[in-house]
Amino acid sequence: MALEARSFEVYGFTIEIHAGGRRVWPPSFKRFINDKMDRGELSVGEVMKTCNVSQSLVYKWRGDVRRGGRVKAKIKEERMFSEVIVQEDPSVPDSLSEIVLRGKQLEITLPASYPVSDLVSVIHALS
Repeated sequence: MALEARSFEVYGFTIEIHAGGRRVWPPSFKRFINDKMDRGELSVGEVMKTCNVSQSLVYKWRGDVRRGGRVKAKIKEERMFSEVIVQEDPSVPDSLSEIVLRGKQLEITLPASYPVSDLVSVIHALS
């Protein structure tokens, strides 16, 4: 005898109930809840009561939406900024000008004629 999948309706969405009673909340439902809460049309308490879920699950849905979906492994993202200082010295001929990229542990010197598009690639590779 095969168990039949059940479902119920909430806020116009069909929520599947798998064998064992696990409810499957679709991403579109999570986005809907997040949008309504952002606009002040729903509160966390209302969602908890209507969906029969915990406060932590409602906040997890919000996090899922803001991250663009469920993330299994947490990835630490660190943004780096580079300061670019242009120092012109009229006493130095153009043939002797150079581009110096300095980091905490690295210094790269390139000729002033180095192509800008390639320079951008070098800076991205270093960050």
